Amino acid sequence: MAGIYEKLVGIIEDVTDIPKNEIQEQSSFIDDLDLASLEIMSIVAKVEKQFSVLIGEEDLLKTETISDMVHVIAAKC
Repeated sequence: MAGIYEKLVGIIEDVTDIPKNEIQEQSSFIDDLDLASLEIMSIVAKVEKQFSVLIGEEDLLKTETISDMVHVIAAKC
């Protein structure tokens, strides 16, 4: 899962311009990283393309932190 985490952090950095060193595994997309819904949807779109997975609304609603997203991706790969 470390590889998934690193790729996800790279995607987040690319979409948001937040430096990698400010993104932690337990960072909340909304509370800690202060992301807007459009940024989150851009991240999800890039994740789906990068990992060839489909993240449904139900999965997305359960995803609060970076770690949550890593687990969703890992379960679908």
